[in-house]
This record gives sequence, structure tokens and C-alpha cells, in this order.
Amino acid sequence: MYKIILSILCFNAFWVSAQITINSSDMPSNGDTIRYSTASAGTYDFKLTGTDYHWDYSNIGINDQDLYSFKALLSTPYATLTLTGLPIGSIGYKIADSINLGTETIKDVYNFYQKTSNGWFGVGTAVTLPIQNNNFKTGGVYSDKDEIYVFNLNYDDFDSTTFRVTTPLGIAFLNVGSFVQKGYRVNKVEGWGKISTPYASNINCLKIKSRVEEMDSLKVNIPTQTPISIGFPISRVEYKWLSKTEKIPMMEVTGTEIGGTFVPATIRYRDNFRNPVPSPLGPQASFTVNKDSGIAQLDTFRLINQTSPSIGNTYEWTITPNVGVRYVKGTTSFSSNPQVVFDNAGKYSVKLKATNIAGFRDTTVTDLITIKPNPAKIQSASTLKSIIYPNPSTDKINFNAPQLENALYAIYDLNGKMIINGVVGKSLSIDVSSFEKGKYILVLNQNNIYLSEIISIQ
Repeated sequence: MYKIILSILCFNAFWVSAQITINSSDMPSNGDTIRYSTASAGTYDFKLTGTDYHWDYSNIGINDQDLYSFKALLSTPYATLTLTGLPIGSIGYKIADSINLGTETIKDVYNFYQKTSNGWFGVGTAVTLPIQNNNFKTGGVYSDKDEIYVFNLNYDDFDSTTFRVTTPLGIAFLNVGSFVQKGYRVNKVEGWGKISTPYASNINCLKIKSRVEEMDSLKVNIPTQTPISIGFPISRVEYKWLSKTEKIPMMEVTGTEIGGTFVPATIRYRDNFRNPVPSPLGPQASFTVNKDSGIAQLDTFRLINQTSPSIGNTYEWTITPNVGVRYVKGTTSFSSNPQVVFDNAGKYSVKLKATNIAGFRDTTVTDLITIKPNPAKIQSASTLKSIIYPNPSTDKINFNAPQLENALYAIYDLNGKMIINGVVGKSLSIDVSSFEKGKYILVLNQNNIYLSEIISIQ
């Protein structure tokens, strides 16, 4: 009897600690929305590995949260884009809000993936290219797929692959050039065991190390001249802990490895919803601005970073509202000292989040920047006079024009001081009941065409 019980216990222990196999059923599908947290590296050594190993990251912190949202092409901003050769059922995921390519900044960067019984492949990309105040959508299909995982995936598996994709930057008469990504990936399943994070403990997993050598090239077309090609070599190491339950890695760490030393750059892990708490050891975020008022589409604002300490940090700027906010002169929302142009009149709040190895801290200044309409864009139109009522008014200004829903508005006193700004809602009205009696200037902005009219409050 004791021998039977001992045999059962040994059998159960074997399966509890057994290696897992990752296959296509463990990958995301269209419609999956999965939350993750980002963290700072602290003192963790992400190179540690072994067999029947326990990776304990249960005390790792949290800097921020976001969602993996996996979508079909028709559910992304690129539904009308023709990507010839993109496999049926490809799964799209937004990998970045923007990427600065030096001479160009691309936005809404999506990658597309294919899930088959043989593997999980990168198969396409799509971006938005701002040109002359318009947003042009473009994309490319991999001529050589990126084999991110090859199934079935087991401990000690090894594979290597090359990849290449060309994304045209421009359309028809605006052929700016192309963005080429090519290189190779080497994957090694270097460990198996269990992983613990703030999300869950003792989850069976495989640990994969990927080394990626990539050359990103921006080919710029110049009329009557030979195109210019600018190369950006990228070398990175990716560590991923894959489970049978979560669809995305339990944890993924990306960084660089030089002389055997791994330096993490980004850390993500599967998580539930939590409110990130700033670390008392994080950098002291601080900033100012070169001026606090200016003209729409005309003035450039410099956000001056004064964070302490000044080295070893990454930065993220958030400007609210974010409609019509353009980062210029090669800067982005992740630059240390970005430069910004505002297309729309209004008041803007600015937030700076600074992160280093110890954690993050942020600071926000409300209504920091005031933008007035560009006089060259303002048109005093008799049609505006005919669609606002009543004028004079005591409580509300109404619009007899449904097309003005979502138009931006601002009301100024006769000295040019902004009293209120916002967006025209479904009610097609603006509440002016708190205004003092007198005359004011109403300015509407619809598609960067400004209309103005004098209104009276009684």
C-alpha cells in the first residue's frame, strides 16, 4: 500500500514539474485584448536560466500599463489599405504610436502576424506618414517572413531565420521613398521551469532567448538626383517566458548584450489592472517651456527637460488635448527636449514621465500653454452669423448646422483673452450662462478652417 501511494506521489510530482510544449493554440487570436505592465530592471539578472528552474520576479515593480489588442486588418486604421499578399486571417497589433526615422516620423505603427501549425510569423507592417498636414497610410508585406516562433516549441530547440519587408513612404505624386527592415533572428529555448510575477506564481513556462540583427534603411527620393539611403543598424536580445495559459509572454525583456553583459531596455509582463505607483527612488521629473502662449500653426514651443538626475532616464511626454499636436524638427513624444507646433487654438496641459532603473516619477502642469487662432486662417463669414442663435444670448449659443458637431471652439474677450474652449457636442450648443454681460469673439475651427463672429451676452 505504501509503495502504491509513493508511486502516485512521484507520478504527480513528475507532471507538476514537467516541461511544456508551446504550439499555435498558445498564441493570440483576432479579438484578443490582454493587459500587461511595464517595469524597471532593478537588480534582476534576466540571463539566469536552467532546467526545472524558478524565475522569481514576484517583487518586480510597475511603471505603467497598456493593452495588447490583436485585430484583423479591417478592424485597424488600415482597413482601406490594400496589402497585396498579406495572408488571410493575419493578426494586427499596434507596436508604436510613432517612430522617428530622422528625416521622417511615422505614426500608428502596426505589425501583422500569421499563426499556423508550423509557427508564429511576422508577415506585414503598416504606418501613417504625415505629409503636408495630411496623413497618408501605407504598408508592406514581408517578402521574407520573420519566423518569431517555430512550432512545436520545446526545451533546447534552436532555429534561425532571415526576414525582409519594404514599406513605401508616400503615395502616387508624393513618393517620399521607402523604409526597409531586413536582418536575421536566432532563437534558442534555453530553459524551462516556473515563473512568478505580481500577476501569478509558479506558472509552467519555457524561456526563449532571441538574438536579432537588423538593418533598418530609409531610402529618400530626391527629384533629378540619385536616391539617398540612410541605414540604422539595430542589434537586440529578447528574453521571453512563454506559458500555456496567457497567449502573450508571462514576461518579455528586450535589451542589448555587449561582451556578455545584458542591459535591459524594456520590460513587460502579463498583469491585471492596477494603478502604477511612482517610485520614491525614481528620477525627479521637472520641466519648463520656452514660452507659454503663441499662434496656431505658426509658433514652435520647446519643452525644456529639467529632470534630476539628468542621465540614465527615458522620457514620455503627454499633451492634453492631443488633437492637432505635432512634434517637429526630428523630435517625438519620447524625446528628452521635444519641439511642438499646435494646429488648434486652445489651452494645453503637459505631463512629463521620467523613468530609470529604479522606477518612475511624473509631473503635470495644467493649462500650461495657450494657443490663439492663426489670423491668416480666420475668416469672418456671414454664413456663421446665420447659423448661430440666439445672438444676443443669456444662457446658450446654439448652432443650426449638424455638420458642426465635433468642431473645436474658443471664446475670447475683446482683449484677446481666452475665456473658454472645447468641442461642439451633439447638443450643438455652448453654455455661456456664467459669462458676464458684454461682447465676445466666438471662433470655430473645423478641419483647420477658422470662422469667427462677435456674440453678445445679456
